[in-house]
Amino acid sequence: MGAACPGGDGSGFGEPAPGTLTCACGRGKRGSAAPGEGVGGQTVSGREGDEGEGTPLGLWQLQRGRGKKKPENRQEVREEAIRRVLEIIDVVKERFGKSYRGTCRALKIPRATFSRWRLRMKKGGALVNPPGPKKVEAFDAAVLQEDIRSLRHGTKRSLGTTQLYRRYQQSVSRRELGRMVEQVRHDLTMDHRRHLRRIEWVAIGVVWGMDSTEYEERSADGFKIYLHNTQDLGSRYKFPPLAGGYPEGEEIAGYLNDKFGQFGPPLVLKRDNEGIMNHMAVNSVLAEFLVLPLNSPEYYAPYNGAIEESQREMKRCLGEKLKLGVPCARDQIEPYAEAAAHDLNHRVRGCLGGTTSCQAYWQSARPTFAKRERREIYDCLMEWVGSILASLNKSDLMARQAAYRIAVESWLRSKGCIRVREGQKVSPCLPPVLVS
Repeated sequence: MGAACPGGDGSGFGEPAPGTLTCACGRGKRGSAAPGEGVGGQTVSGREGDEGEGTPLGLWQLQRGRGKKKPENRQEVREEAIRRVLEIIDVVKERFGKSYRGTCRALKIPRATFSRWRLRMKKGGALVNPPGPKKVEAFDAAVLQEDIRSLRHGTKRSLGTTQLYRRYQQSVSRRELGRMVEQVRHDLTMDHRRHLRRIEWVAIGVVWGMDSTEYEERSADGFKIYLHNTQDLGSRYKFPPLAGGYPEGEEIAGYLNDKFGQFGPPLVLKRDNEGIMNHMAVNSVLAEFLVLPLNSPEYYAPYNGAIEESQREMKRCLGEKLKLGVPCARDQIEPYAEAAAHDLNHRVRGCLGGTTSCQAYWQSARPTFAKRERREIYDCLMEWVGSILASLNKSDLMARQAAYRIAVESWLRSKGCIRVREGQKVSPCLPPVLVS
């Protein structure tokens, strides 16, 4: 009796010729089997050590184009090779009682692939389906490109892609259409970003930004985790954040009061239009310290992009801290958030000239504004707002908010607190009061 195949399942099925060593897949060992002998009467190569076309390895080599014969029709050769493999498996099952699963495992053929081949053979269809659409209709590539550009593109998704595919499904595959849509979306996003105005925060301690966000994972007790992050935009210095449950307006007001007393109040505080950051208690604290609020336009998060990037940094670093510690409840998250902010404050940043945020904030001369000076700045801004509204001939709420943002930005720019890099497009004409 021959030895079992060391690469198979150890069953050793098959009756080899006397004095030979054969494996379960019918492959003779070098110099051991006579030419032409194999499992189930299948033939092997007559040369020693060669895997012939009759063996499964020879069949795979033939269908992959690595056999000795150069196939004229690759599709037909692949189907013929698959048929011969199926015949070998059926012969092995009938003669030796080996299950399909065990035979497929010995031949290193996936069971699902074998089942798919058998089902297609029973139905009389093609054993190998070529990729791509079954029917190809001619189409105008320029028209398709315009249709893709007319979709409503976001940063990650494009609305209307499914309906567009249904129109062109006989001409282009879903995968190819998705690749084309993704490329157009990427080009439009890059073009939009090139045309954006970018603000470089120069002065340290003049403008702060704050924002709240939800952490992706829940705490060990199953509650959602919320972060309220506050940062000095000039130095990227992050103050100890609030972390845990959803913060209320009074809680944020107390937090700002503590930070203003500890670090000194900024001149401007950037914030979103979320209710908790525009709470009456928050506005009272800002009025007490004469801090000018600067709200983002509605539904335009990039206006507060610096703090949005800070939130992403905080989430990544907080995730690293939580992985190192033991699972904890939501009330115990805040020390991890403070440790994450501490680590980020001590990372070297190229935008700060190779220094850390901690060094930039504490070793730089931060300007201070007395209350009288803050009031004078506010009065000056209100005069500019009135002039802008008069030149625009508008007085609605959105116009007043936009005029206030323009006035604050113009003041900061005139004092050298920020630098603005315009995009490639021509910027809109500003009112005459801001030109000088």
